[in-house]
Amino acid sequence: MNNAKRGDSGSLILELKMKPFEYYEPESLEEACLLLAGFKEESKVLAGGTDLLVQLKEGLIDSNHVINLKTIPGLNKLVFDERRGLRIGALVTWTMLLDAEPVKSYYPALRQAAETMACMQVRNRATLAGNICHASPAANGPIPLLLYGAECKILGPTGERAIPIGDMFIGVQKNALRHDEILTEITIPSPPGETCSIYYKLSTRKAMDLAVVGIGLLVGQKRGIYDLVRIALGAVATTPIRAVKAEDYLKGKPADNEVMKEAAEIAARECSPVSDVRASKEYRIELVKGLVCQALKECAESRRCTPIRRA
Repeated sequence: MNNAKRGDSGSLILELKMKPFEYYEPESLEEACLLLAGFKEESKVLAGGTDLLVQLKEGLIDSNHVINLKTIPGLNKLVFDERRGLRIGALVTWTMLLDAEPVKSYYPALRQAAETMACMQVRNRATLAGNICHASPAANGPIPLLLYGAECKILGPTGERAIPIGDMFIGVQKNALRHDEILTEITIPSPPGETCSIYYKLSTRKAMDLAVVGIGLLVGQKRGIYDLVRIALGAVATTPIRAVKAEDYLKGKPADNEVMKEAAEIAARECSPVSDVRASKEYRIELVKGLVCQALKECAESRRCTPIRRA
């Protein structure tokens, strides 16, 4: 419960009073899942904690039990193989992603998302898995994962299952996990060879701010003709989305300005943004048009393609 009172100068002071909760440090994923199953919806999982702790302090969520994953070994692994791709454990932080050479070399859009994530202090604690589970439509993480076709490895009391990243988001700050399940790992396949990928985040401030609009692009061309196209958008719908109609339009067409402009118009029509304190829905739609077109031009002019060496 939060109480407000007046200071000596008449300013309003907000006192944050966190509701007491039971805290647990399981030694295995199986133990953590059993705790979640026993406590049902009254429990929350703690990974980085940069979202969860703020919500608990401000009374935005009500939880009687908090289960910390940091005591479970093996969840902070970041492993890359050119054939199998990238495996990102539940406790891998944004700083770890930013510092990882495979991310820089093979997944530039993911690295750009890490570069624009909050500030250094937050990146040192916040995890990509937590960013996905928080399921904000404006989050950095979903866009590059949608581009690269990521999959989420989920563990529950009945065993493991995999969820494609596009199916993880079911509403504003709502994910597809059951109350007794944990996202243990994110897997990203090796991107197709000779592709260009880009992530743009437009926000009011350069740091510590959510995106007004976020866009990601992954394209491959053969002799100037679009062969592979993926466009991901954030902060323009209730969940992060792929602009599939714009993707379909571009395939098989030449990479010229008129085609790019039309694709950007189609992508904008696939959006359903709202007006809020950051921007109006009309402004967001115009931003999508401009940013998609800009990203397409940058990829067309770029020689910085992702090389994949096959054994």
